[in-house]
Amino acid sequence: MKLNQYTLRNLLLPLLLIMAVWALGFYSLVLHEVNDETEDTLLNYKEIIIKHALADTTLLKDDVGLMNSYFIREIPAEQADLSKDVFFDATKYIEIERENEPIRVLRTHFLASNGKFYELTIEISTLEEEDLKETILWSILGLYLLLLAAILLVTHYVFRKSFRPLYSILDWLRSYHPTKPEPLLNATTIDEFNTLNEAFSQAAQRGAAIYNQQKQFVELASHELQTPLAVSMNKLELLSEDPDCTEAQLTEITDIRRTLRGLIKMNKSLLLLSRIENNQFPETQEVSLARIAEEVVADFAEVFAAREIRVYTMKESPLIRQMNESLAVTMITNLVKNAFVHNLNGGEIYLETTDRQLILSNTSENTELNRERLFQRFGKQSNRPDSTGLGLAVVKSIADLYGIEVSYNYNGKHQFALTFEL
Repeated sequence: MKLNQYTLRNLLLPLLLIMAVWALGFYSLVLHEVNDETEDTLLNYKEIIIKHALADTTLLKDDVGLMNSYFIREIPAEQADLSKDVFFDATKYIEIERENEPIRVLRTHFLASNGKFYELTIEISTLEEEDLKETILWSILGLYLLLLAAILLVTHYVFRKSFRPLYSILDWLRSYHPTKPEPLLNATTIDEFNTLNEAFSQAAQRGAAIYNQQKQFVELASHELQTPLAVSMNKLELLSEDPDCTEAQLTEITDIRRTLRGLIKMNKSLLLLSRIENNQFPETQEVSLARIAEEVVADFAEVFAAREIRVYTMKESPLIRQMNESLAVTMITNLVKNAFVHNLNGGEIYLETTDRQLILSNTSENTELNRERLFQRFGKQSNRPDSTGLGLAVVKSIADLYGIEVSYNYNGKHQFALTFEL
């Protein structure tokens, strides 16, 4: 979840509650004012009626109108309460409308000039008031939704604008690689983001410096190791040819030579990785990956003929791409070698080439490989003494150089796929 979405989600509930309380409070206040106005009208009407009745007792009679009515009836003195006015809501059947309509009622008592007590009941139609209440309710709901949407939109816009430098930093981090360091161009007037820019730039510079030091160390060490390793191999060969060597000594020499061969292979792989990362293979040409794969598979089939591994090929396309031919051969050779070396006796290998994919599948006694360590350097997933753990790392490095996607899948067979851009 993105930062602005997370923030808006956390703002939404408080805003809903706060604005709901505001809407209810505002609606209640408006209704209170409307009721106050109605009650004030009833009180004024009461004063007029009582004033006229006190002046002329012949007016002590009911008056029924369409919207307003009042009723006067004589009551015993013990029932009279001159200090209290009672307001309440009721309904009244309107002949013209043929339905009950809401009314507001005032009931009060007064003493007439003839010394008798009377109960006055005044009714005022609140039909317009109900329409007003409904209008106010829908207006408040509309305003509520409009304000909520406006606040969220403004907040979203403000957050996007305010956090634009942060997203620029994240984009830069996603594309950053120590082999191709790019400066962080993220001008902003916000102090915190300027501090982040400086911190990330310094960290990137330190990372690039450490990476370059390690890369130079590997490259120099690989170069320096070539000569002593070659000399050691030559000397061991000379020792093995010495007629005075015993059988036990020849066995020890053979073990040492096997170890040295592993070191030489590892040294060559490390040197190749360093050269690839330094982009020391600028020469490119159109190469057919399908042809290279078929030739490499045929070569390994002869080498491993004693294991009776069956090879099946399906060629839909020559899969021609612009690459350095030496690197293309190395990449495919490492994949094919893995397919043969880690296969079963009498196992199977399937080679398929399409318009944009080269797929190599093989049977094996091993189950699914650890995907996280599969393409890492020295990520060995077998106990074979002749494995350096660098073959697939070389494949990944070459693939990254040319924008090729390398994927691994296990469906009873180990399947490696090289997917090329169209």
